[in-house]
Amino acid sequence: MNIKHLIGKTLALLFASCVTLTSCSKNSSNNEEDLNVQFSVPSSVVIDQKNPVLTFKVLFDKAPRTDDVIIFTDASGADHKAPIVQVDGNYFTVDCKNVTAFGNYSVYVARGSQKKKMGDTTVTISDGVQPEEGSTVYGKVSCDGTGLPNVVISDGAEVVKTDAEGVYQLKSAKKYGYVFISTPSGYETASNGVLPINYFKLYKTAAVAERVDFTLQKAPDQSNYSMLVFGDMHLAGGRNKDRQWFSNFCSDVNEYVGAHASETLYGITLGDMTWDYYWYSNSYQFSQYLADVNAIKGLTIYQTIGNHDHDMNKAGDFETILPYVSLLAPDYYSFNIGKVHYIVLDNILCTNTGTGRDGRKYSVKVTQEQFDWLAKDLSYVSPSTPLVVTMHAPTFHFAASDKAALLNAFSAFKTVHFITGHTHIVANQTGSNYMDHNSGALCADWWWSVYNTDGALNIGTDGSPAGYQIFKVKGTDFSWQFKPTGFSTNYQFRTYDRNQIDLSADKVMPSADAANKTYFNNFAGTWASSSSADEVYINVWNFAPGWSIEVTEDGKALDNLTAVSYRDPLHILTTSVKYMKSTAGTTYYTTSVCPHLWKVTASSPTSTLEIKVKDSFGNVYKQTMTRPKAFDIDTYSKELVK
Repeated sequence: MNIKHLIGKTLALLFASCVTLTSCSKNSSNNEEDLNVQFSVPSSVVIDQKNPVLTFKVLFDKAPRTDDVIIFTDASGADHKAPIVQVDGNYFTVDCKNVTAFGNYSVYVARGSQKKKMGDTTVTISDGVQPEEGSTVYGKVSCDGTGLPNVVISDGAEVVKTDAEGVYQLKSAKKYGYVFISTPSGYETASNGVLPINYFKLYKTAAVAERVDFTLQKAPDQSNYSMLVFGDMHLAGGRNKDRQWFSNFCSDVNEYVGAHASETLYGITLGDMTWDYYWYSNSYQFSQYLADVNAIKGLTIYQTIGNHDHDMNKAGDFETILPYVSLLAPDYYSFNIGKVHYIVLDNILCTNTGTGRDGRKYSVKVTQEQFDWLAKDLSYVSPSTPLVVTMHAPTFHFAASDKAALLNAFSAFKTVHFITGHTHIVANQTGSNYMDHNSGALCADWWWSVYNTDGALNIGTDGSPAGYQIFKVKGTDFSWQFKPTGFSTNYQFRTYDRNQIDLSADKVMPSADAANKTYFNNFAGTWASSSSADEVYINVWNFAPGWSIEVTEDGKALDNLTAVSYRDPLHILTTSVKYMKSTAGTTYYTTSVCPHLWKVTASSPTSTLEIKVKDSFGNVYKQTMTRPKAFDIDTYSKELVK
């Protein structure tokens, strides 16, 4: 086809749908002002993959030069260059072979370092792909212009695979209003900041067939990679200086990513990134969260929904997730990295009445709709494939029957790692084919301890530091470490000298009334008095099966180490004391019973102990405990391992 014939064929489309940019007015950018090019951008164009050229009409005799470049920028911000192949009078032609996906694009002209936006257009790809009978959502999955077979696509109800040409057909009722891709191993989607672009909203009714394409890119080596896991953030727009402390976390992650630039890294949240109580009072919702979390650079972060990521001003479950789905992710979906299949579930079933905070109710449960989808998704996964399942609440927060249903859904699989948040503690539990990593919180105790100590200590209700888990995957083998925010992974436990602890109410809240003092002393338990028992307590926050603790005194091993169920005394000091001074019986933000606390008895109050903790992957963490060891905030803030 010669150029004149091509021009004639496209003129009707150009003039019928042309949107002329009012660019005869002065541009605000000097660069744009110097780039004296004007042309019309149609509101929609069709690109024929067999002959991917487009013709644009020049305006005001201001044609581009042949060495200029037209750029199509997609919704993710990715640029697709279209070189100019010919300028012919009032028209010019570009080669659009790099524009391979259906969607909305902004069109720019570029010359050297100068770049000017000319308009917006919707691109339709003419490649012979048509909806089959009954199909309401269809499209193509491709990489570098080539269709990819056997890629899983879903609308949250139906699950299908692409054919040999990369084409999929979904008979979708469009109930959830989106379609997502279960990104295959060896590939990645583009990202919009930290968010992977792994789903698209649907805009047409269920009676109208709608095309959605997915364009993938080849991933770096996924045989050996790390997944950074971020528990509860509870960002509320300034409460307790939360955004300041969160900025410190972002800096920590950026430092980690920079130090591991040669490695393949991903991230995933565990829910409660925001705090529904403050969506309206502090005007802090998902847009503000995205502005803050996008301080993290070079890391794609998948999202998991939490109970505080639901809209408390809506009734029921479906309506409460709409803001989340609109801006962050589907509430459940899957993807693949290397040899691992990842599943994100929504185990928060809202029963809101829609009357605000007082009407906010939920249960920990996976809905039948999710189980139906999950069965279809897993039908494409070999039982020998390791599964990682993220959800907000841990398995031990399910009702017995609901937990049984959850575990039954994964019973055919040999290795299942549940990674969860919600509790603001670190706790590891195992089952027949699974492990539940309840992974702590970035905000620790809702940012209270760090606020109360002016940044000196940020610890969860179990005494674990604020931080995140790092899961390292080699093939099908997993290892993990907890990383305290701002500190080294070598910091894995804390020690207390019982002889130096006295958290009696008379000492820590002398002005409180009698009822408050009585309640507090019962709450503090063993710590509510002085002691000369020569006991040492060790809080090993990520303790799990396969870990060991050894304590020696003057070179001699102590064999009286036992696990105990007490509250962490340091968290009582930083947080519980403050709130129990005035409110007897309060439990909000207060210290929880620590599930990873150990006790050993020394022979004297002044002996030095050598403590060695070994995890199940061979990492050894050591501390020399010189006694007496003072019990105060200053002592523990200074011992943090950088």
